[in-house]
Amino acid sequence: MDFGFLTDKEIKARNAELFKDGFVPKHATGASYDLSLGEEVYISGEDCPQKLSESSPFVSIPRGQFALPITKEYVKVPPDHLGLISTRFSKKAQGLINISGFHVDPGFEGKIFFSVFNAGPSDVVLKCGEPTFMIFFYKLRGSVDQPYKGNMWGQEHLPTKLVTSVKGVSASLSDVDRRVGRLETTVRILEALLIAAAIAIVVFSLKGTFGG
Repeated sequence: MDFGFLTDKEIKARNAELFKDGFVPKHATGASYDLSLGEEVYISGEDCPQKLSESSPFVSIPRGQFALPITKEYVKVPPDHLGLISTRFSKKAQGLINISGFHVDPGFEGKIFFSVFNAGPSDVVLKCGEPTFMIFFYKLRGSVDQPYKGNMWGQEHLPTKLVTSVKGVSASLSDVDRRVGRLETTVRILEALLIAAAIAIVVFSLKGTFGG
């Protein structure tokens, strides 16, 4: 094959080349691989990432909150491949949106972290080891000149700098709605004041013109 998406059969056959750890054969389906939730998840507003385990595998992302989950799989993208990532439909349907970007650079190696936002009407519950995300491997026409060797190469944990940069409480959807409502009220008041001022100026001008 010169270029194109790898099929499930090809992903299984080349799993040692595409994954260092965590590969599950049954997660390769169609033309993609289902990535599982790893053992670390950071939710905005908390002091530090949550540690998940077999005895405590669940994490809840509140509506209107931002989170940084990491994958269980350690992925290796060859220099002549590109990875495309997404959230599984079952999670999208609950309102979980991937906002971290949609590709993994040629040459990247490590666990993949996602930036997600819960835009749904209720909390989204995730389970450690459960298929949560997806990756598609696309074979390029050839290898890139500069395979990825950035700060995230070889990562196995959530980057401390990233967690620190997003630390804080996200505004919930209800908070946003209230703020928008207050802003709309303020705008209407300002519009009324401007109209009243404009009328007063016109009346004053007319009085000056006609000598009233």
